[in-house]
Amino acid sequence: MLRDADALESESLLEADVCIVGAGVAGITVARELMGRAGRVLLVEGGGLEFTRSVRRLPTVLRRHTRGEQALARGINAGYPYYPLRFTRARALGGSSRAWHGHRGVHVHPLDAIDMEPREGLPHHGWPFDRAHLDPYYERAHEVLGLGPYAYDAAHWEAQGLGHPLPLDPAVVGSVVFQYGRESRFDRFADELERADDVEVVLHGIATRIVDDGAHAQRIECATLGGRRFGVKAKVFVIATGAIEAARLLLLSTVTQPTGIGNGHDLVGRYFMEHPDLTVGLLEPDAALTAEAFRLYEIQDATDGVAVSAMFRLSDEVMRREGLLDAVLRLRGTYPTERSAAVRSAQVVRRAAHHFVPVPGLPRHLLRTLTGVPSMWRHYRAYRSTQAPSVYSVDVMAEQAPSANSRIRLGRRRDRLGMPLTVLDWQLAELDIDSVRRTAEIFADSVREAGLGRVVRTMESSAPPPAIFGNWHHLGTTRMHPEPSRGVVDEDSRVHGMENLFVAGGSVFPTGGYANPALTITALSLRLADHIRGGAPA
Repeated sequence: MLRDADALESESLLEADVCIVGAGVAGITVARELMGRAGRVLLVEGGGLEFTRSVRRLPTVLRRHTRGEQALARGINAGYPYYPLRFTRARALGGSSRAWHGHRGVHVHPLDAIDMEPREGLPHHGWPFDRAHLDPYYERAHEVLGLGPYAYDAAHWEAQGLGHPLPLDPAVVGSVVFQYGRESRFDRFADELERADDVEVVLHGIATRIVDDGAHAQRIECATLGGRRFGVKAKVFVIATGAIEAARLLLLSTVTQPTGIGNGHDLVGRYFMEHPDLTVGLLEPDAALTAEAFRLYEIQDATDGVAVSAMFRLSDEVMRREGLLDAVLRLRGTYPTERSAAVRSAQVVRRAAHHFVPVPGLPRHLLRTLTGVPSMWRHYRAYRSTQAPSVYSVDVMAEQAPSANSRIRLGRRRDRLGMPLTVLDWQLAELDIDSVRRTAEIFADSVREAGLGRVVRTMESSAPPPAIFGNWHHLGTTRMHPEPSRGVVDEDSRVHGMENLFVAGGSVFPTGGYANPALTITALSLRLADHIRGGAPA
């Protein structure tokens, strides 16, 4: 059943066996798994059924993102330049999946085994369990997300006739595959949730505080922009509001814990991670190579509703030897004009304008772009007319090392409900940048040694890159660790010191790897649902 919170009687108290706050990827996954298995489930969502994801026309953006529940996603950026926070989250049924853009939909890959291991020289790295433990949940997550077979090695898709990996030294560089699911958005479950007899979805209800007795969550206090106030009492609570809002809700809940629930060791909100994304070079293929050699690295339809594409990744042995973070390098077909400084500056300006990110040195890049327009246009037309061989831009999506200095905290400014706005202090360490730089160097050397062409590196060795963007992948603010002094939740996603309070979603990631987190979030949510109902997978 779906209900509007503004239709509730003011100060009413709803009751359930399980209360889930947040109807995004994590919250809906948990709710669906508990249908018919855990008593009455109440799913509280801060938005409604509708969400507009367009960010292409500025007047539209300003109108749609400064009113309604979406305006409550505003925040303050205090660290490395980042997107306006109200654009990076979706307050609506389906959560972040509503913002999965493009006709290909979500693209996913599981965490690699090395992403979940403790690593020498990398503090705070590793999970309480290994990748093999998650494999059964990953397979189940494929069904939830509407993906193809649980296969991410290039050999599997090569056998399907989708192309061949480039012959690089496999001891140094390999190829991994991402899957793309067109029909993966979670608002598609709205009808199923509405029909369920034991699940109730309350829309437009914004959680404002958790009331606890020091060891148990007793109720969640909620409000609406229409002025209603209500509470939810339950035996079990699951916070599934994303890494930013989950941290904010715990920090706001100070009834018995002055610094916030789960924050006895000052860890709530810390270890915020993203997936740094930047262009690191241009691959100029050897003249003997045709476009067919690169087909596996293009996005191709593979099975019903699913597409795939391959990317490059350093071997585990190289990463361990060099002390590098995990990363993938993806190719994007382009023209040789992108070797010019003017074109590279134009790319920086385009991405900064598209995402409203205040990139350092933006005026310089804008001036270089404007003065270079005539030559760029001449070269572009020349290459188009002669059908010159393609050049491939080399982009990196990388793992970020967990750092306590990268964090979410509460600000002094308040939203329309009187709640403090979140402050994001995204910090990138020298290790994060150096690891990307060294990864690009090793890849360039491998291409040259294999006789496949050359990579012109655009990431200077002596200076920070002109622009690093995130991917709206918010991770790590309630990190998982068995020890309360090192994590906010335990290996079962239960908040340390609380008997009946759990957190679901990317905020529990101790490390983030390089992969888009939707698949892992879904797998962890299935695992959490199994734990809550105390049973084996059905």
